[in-house]
Amino acid sequence: RRSTMGESADFTSSHRKRSVCDGSAAASLSLPWSCAFYLCSSAGMSIFNKLAITALPLPITLVMIQMLFTVGTTLAGWRTVHIGSLRDAMRWGCTVPLLFSAMLVSSMIAMRHNTLGTLAVFRNVAPLITLAIEALFRVPIQVTRMTICALLVIILGVVVYYYDTLQLSWIGFMAICLNMVFAVLERLLQRFLLAHDPVDISKPGMMLLNNGCGLAPNVLLLMLYQEPAMWEEKVGGMSASSWALVALSCVNGVAISYAGLRVQQLVTATTFMVLTNVNKFLVILFGVV
Repeated sequence: RRSTMGESADFTSSHRKRSVCDGSAAASLSLPWSCAFYLCSSAGMSIFNKLAITALPLPITLVMIQMLFTVGTTLAGWRTVHIGSLRDAMRWGCTVPLLFSAMLVSSMIAMRHNTLGTLAVFRNVAPLITLAIEALFRVPIQVTRMTICALLVIILGVVVYYYDTLQLSWIGFMAICLNMVFAVLERLLQRFLLAHDPVDISKPGMMLLNNGCGLAPNVLLLMLYQEPAMWEEKVGGMSASSWALVALSCVNGVAISYAGLRVQQLVTATTFMVLTNVNKFLVILFGVV
């Protein structure tokens, strides 16, 4: 009997060790897989958005179509939507969606008035801004001289690109600057609510709040820019291939919404901004071609 009990204890101990090892292995694989998924989604989003805004040159209308598609897709899988409390819903829904919506609209306007290469290069300045803010608020992030040098080299590249080939309109330049500000603030706020003072909301729940609550300010912008008056002309003249590009941007929008939230929970806002810029080599190549 002692032998049997000893074997049982050994089996239980080994089973626990195996479970811990499996859990640690899964956790170690979670970050690279999440980052890879986000990189693919981010590169695809930049490319498909540029093609979609060319096919449907109404930036606010296009953003609202994408947001409605994400809301519909999330509601279709309503079992995965979890919102722990009204307080958590208010903390997230009254803050992040406003910045999320502003970031999307300013991005569309920037894409309409600039090339993909111009957008990709200027957005490389954003990580330096995020790093300064995180350092100011004592966010635990490892900053070395090499980190600063690498980010400064990025800015130097922006300057070189500016003097060689860059041509900007004031509208395009202002749209890029506003987009960077909104993107930095949104990433910092998301990181805070995901990691430092987390809300009890599932990723699909966050996607639903981001896109559902983000629709409200876009309705006001839609009326302000009088885009509905242009629907008959712009939307009515779209071909099947143009609608296909819009549909692809919508599908990619769902993917990047989930991937972005997943990665933002695992890394700092500065790391997230740097990660966003890694895929820009493909975006610049596509813009040149």
